[in-house]
Amino acid sequence: MLRDFISNATLLIASFSMMGVLFKDKPLRFSSPLSSKLLWGLFFGVLGNILMLFSIQINSGSIADLRHLAIVIAASFGGYIPAIIASVIIAIGRFILFGFSHAAILPSIGALLIGLVCGAISQLRLSRTVQAFIMNLCALFILTIVFFIKIDDLQTLKTLLTIHYLISLTGGFIAYHFFVFVVDSNEAQYKLKETEERFRLIAEYSSDMITMHNERAEYIYISPAVKEIIHYEYPELLGKKMGNFIHPEDVERTNEMFEKALHEGVAGSTYRYRSSDGNYVWIESTLKSVHFEEDGSKKVIIVSRNITERKLTEQKLQEANELLNRLSYMDGLTGISNRRYFDETLANEWTNSISSNSPITLIMFDIDYFKKYNDTYGHLTGDFCLQTIAGAINSKISVNSDYTLCRYGGEEFALILPSTKIKDGMKVAQHIQETIQSLRIPHSSSEIADIVTLSIGLATIVPTSSAKPQALIKMADSALYLSKTSGRNTITTYK
Repeated sequence: MLRDFISNATLLIASFSMMGVLFKDKPLRFSSPLSSKLLWGLFFGVLGNILMLFSIQINSGSIADLRHLAIVIAASFGGYIPAIIASVIIAIGRFILFGFSHAAILPSIGALLIGLVCGAISQLRLSRTVQAFIMNLCALFILTIVFFIKIDDLQTLKTLLTIHYLISLTGGFIAYHFFVFVVDSNEAQYKLKETEERFRLIAEYSSDMITMHNERAEYIYISPAVKEIIHYEYPELLGKKMGNFIHPEDVERTNEMFEKALHEGVAGSTYRYRSSDGNYVWIESTLKSVHFEEDGSKKVIIVSRNITERKLTEQKLQEANELLNRLSYMDGLTGISNRRYFDETLANEWTNSISSNSPITLIMFDIDYFKKYNDTYGHLTGDFCLQTIAGAINSKISVNSDYTLCRYGGEEFALILPSTKIKDGMKVAQHIQETIQSLRIPHSSSEIADIVTLSIGLATIVPTSSAKPQALIKMADSALYLSKTSGRNTITTYK
C-alpha cells in the first residue's frame, strides 16, 4: 500500500511538472481565458483517469485512488469550469476504463458531484489553501457516501475510510503545495519574460540610447538607438569600456558618475562622447544600478540622449548673456568701462585693500574747455575727440591688467590703481598727460593752449572698514577741482 501511495504521489508530482512546462504560457488562474481553463480541465481529467489506473491496494478486496485530487486542484486554481470539465472526463473515463455497469454508475455520479461541489466552493471568499482543504474534505465526504452504499461490511468500510482519508489528506497536502510551487515558478518566469520583453520593446523603439554595463563599465548591451545617438554599430562597442570614448577632460567626472551609480544606486551627468566620425557630441545620461541575484553581480543601466543642439543653444545663450553683461558695463561712445563698472570695481578693490592693508590711488581727469571744443568743432568731432583720448590712454595702461579706466561722465574720466602709492600714481598721471599732449589734437578755442589738454587730480588712501569708497572719490574730485581752478593743464595731488 505504501508503495502504491508513493507511486501515486510521484505520478501527481511528475504530472504537475509536465503540465507546468507545457502550459507555462497559459497559467491557470480564475482570470484565465476560457480556452486556458478548458485545456487545463481536459488535462486534469486525463490525470484523474490515470490515477484510477494506479489505484492503491488497501486489502485483498478494497482499493482507493486519488482521482478526486485532480478535481480539487483544478477548482482551487481555476474555478468551477476546469473542475467540472475534469469531473466529467473522469466520470466518462470510469466507463471507458472499467466498462459500463451498475457498479460504475455510482463512482461516476460521485465524480460529477465532487466537480460541482468544488466548483461552488471555489466561488467563496476564502484563501486558496482553505478552499483546497474544504474541497478535499467535501470530496472525501461524497466518496464516503459512495463507499457506504457499495460496501456492506462495516469493519471493511471503517478500515477503507480510515486509510482513504489518511492517504487523501496526505496526498492532497503534497499535491496542493507542489502545484503551488509549479504555479509560482511559472509566474516568476512569466513575469521575468514579460519584463524582458517589455524592456527589449522599450529599448528597441526608444529614441534614447539604452546600454547595460558590467562593473568594469564595459558594454554588454546596446539598444538600436546607438546608430542615431553616437553613430556606431552594435558590435563596435560591445565589450569595450565606456571611458575609451569619453572626452579626456570629462573622463574623471564620468568615472565618478559610474562609481556613484554602482554604489549609491543612481547618478546622472553630461559629458562629451566621441562619435564614429571622430567628432565629439554632448551626451546626457541617467544611470541606475541593478543587482542580479543569480550571480551576485551588479549591472549599470544607462539611458542616454544626444543634447549637442541643446548645448550649442545654451552656449550661444551664455555668450549672448556675457555680451549683454559686457555691454551693460561698457560706455557706448568710447568703448571703455562706464560709471556702473567704476562703482562696482572701486567697491571690490576697496574690500580687497582692507584685507591686504594696501593703498588705492584714484586719478580723475577731464578735457580742458571741452564745451568750447564742441561749440567750435561740433558734437560729432567732440565725440571723436573723446574716443581718441579714451583709446590712447587705454592702450597705454593696458600693460597693467590691475588698472581700470572708466568714463566717469561727460568729458570726465577716472582711473583706479589698486595697491599703488601716491608717488607711483603721480607717474601714471604724468604719463597720461604727456600721452594726450603728444596726440596734438587741435583746440583753437582753448584759453591755455592750441591743442587738447587735461586737468588731472589724484588721491591715495589706505581703506579702513569705517570708511567708504566715496571718501576717495571726493578727495580725487577735490584735487581735480584745484587743477581746473589753478590754471588747468596741471596735475594736483590731494593733501
